[in-house]
Amino acid sequence: MLRWVADVRARGVRLPIRVGVPGPAGARRPVSYATRFGVGTSAAIVRKYGFSLANPVGTAGPDRFLHTLARDHDPARHGELKVHFYTFGGLRATSEWIARFRHEQRH
Repeated sequence: MLRWVADVRARGVRLPIRVGVPGPAGARRPVSYATRFGVGTSAAIVRKYGFSLANPVGTAGPDRFLHTLARDHDPARHGELKVHFYTFGGLRATSEWIARFRHEQRH
């Protein structure tokens, strides 16, 4: 993601970039969306978000992705980044997850 952002910045785009992130959802939900919209689901992408195709009952959130994004983000190189959450697991679950994530980051 950040390589792409760096490429966009190298082309002169200075506006904020909003990164779309799936909010917390049961593992089956994103897979069903991918199938419905014709997007191939690779095991590597599924693992990246912290769940297993062998155990499609669990819930996964974007924790790992957001931590990596924050760790590797260089404002001088990548500029302003914002996050947009897709509420695959529901608006309430996503907003509650965001509140918990923010609280954990402060403490």
